[in-house]
Amino acid sequence: MTAGEVLVEPGEGTVFFTGGMLEILDAALPVAEESVAGFYKMSTSGWGRLRYDVKTAKDLFDHEHADHAYAQVLRYVGIPWQRSTQASAFTAYRICLQDGSILRCLRENRQISEMAFLVYILVHELVHVVRFSRHLQLFEASAEVRMQEEKKVQEITDSIASEIMIAGMDVVRSFFYHNKGSGLDSF
Repeated sequence: MTAGEVLVEPGEGTVFFTGGMLEILDAALPVAEESVAGFYKMSTSGWGRLRYDVKTAKDLFDHEHADHAYAQVLRYVGIPWQRSTQASAFTAYRICLQDGSILRCLRENRQISEMAFLVYILVHELVHVVRFSRHLQLFEASAEVRMQEEKKVQEITDSIASEIMIAGMDVVRSFFYHNKGSGLDSF
């Protein structure tokens, strides 16, 4: 199975990453995490305090699917099962990768490296997670504020990506520059 192959569940039409793309994702995530942590000068322990997870389409709930984007960040509030008080509540973020949108873009733009594309998307979403976690941006915001935040996050993402030395990152940066970050509207 090659990285670009996909799995389609019978009768559903939903496209999922398969082995090759999942392996690329597994390699892309630490690159993105390290790059974002470096940009924000976060220690390993500081990064470890961020509460987030990354899920692909097969693990998403219905409300976590967003055909208009490559990924989106959702916020959840949890309460540890041992305690049921509001004071013990915590905030966690979920990066919801939209496999179908990502694979469609890669299929239409064969010059784009799968690894570089996933790293770029993950950097973008992790910047959101850091900004929300540090209260640099409120998760609940008006449409106008969301548009301003997307521009700011896109600028930060491009700055971080410019320092990532992996094959094809220049092509990915150019793609998002010419498409004005399209597909990265994510919260």
